[in-house]
Amino acid sequence: MIYLNGKFMPIEEARIPVLDRGFIFGDGVYEVIPVYSRKPFRLAEHLQRLQHSLDGIRLSNPHSNSEWRSILRQMID
Repeated sequence: MIYLNGKFMPIEEARIPVLDRGFIFGDGVYEVIPVYSRKPFRLAEHLQRLQHSLDGIRLSNPHSNSEWRSILRQMID
C-alpha cells in the first residue's frame, strides 16, 4: 500500500503522470519519520524540516501539518 496524490492504493495501481514536475526535473524532497510503538518520533521537528526543505527548492507543501498528521495516523493504523 502506498500514498500517492492524496490517495492510498496498492503499488500496482500507482501511476505518475509524464508531466509531473518531479518526473521531468527530478524536483522533490523526502522526509523519513520513524515510528516507535505506533507513535511518530519527533513529528513536529520532522514536519518543520520537511517544510524547510520544500521552501529551499521553492516547492509548495501539498498538505498542512494537521493534514500530514492525519495521513500519518492512517498509515500507522
